Amino acid sequence: MFSLVIVTILKQMGLRGNITTYLKQCTAYADDVMLTTRTKQSLIDTFQKLKEIWAEYGLIVNGQKTKYLRCTRKNYYLEELQINLMYLEQVQSYKYFGSTVNSDSSIEEEIRNRITLGNEAYHANKFLFKSRLVSKKLKMKFYWSIIKTNSNICL
Repeated sequence: MFSLVIVTILKQMGLRGNITTYLKQCTAYADDVMLTTRTKQSLIDTFQKLKEIWAEYGLIVNGQKTKYLRCTRKNYYLEELQINLMYLEQVQSYKYFGSTVNSDSSIEEEIRNRITLGNEAYHANKFLFKSRLVSKKLKMKFYWSIIKTNSNICL
């Protein structure tokens, strides 16, 4: 039911499409919503409009969980963003669907994290890989299902 309401709201706002051709875009999955805009003012306007329409459907924005990220290669100071009476904390990175998104749009940190996850999964289960009681076929299944899954990098 919630997904239907979100789809209806996004259609109402016209937030579908590609960020390369539009000024703003919205991605939603379950109760996570991510706004992508090209300008700070566009973010403020879109957030206000989205919040107003959500209120019509009885939905509220959790101000403590709401953050914003500025993607740029220039140096800048972290600052809160005030929209009406809500203050949004600026962050340098966050996790979205298991992937780290950061302010300079680099992927090095994500690659390091995935390699670490793969190593941790291997070392936690090293005894299975070294055991002579476990067949090579089962070891390969285990490798592909646990270790490779944890360290997969999707670009």
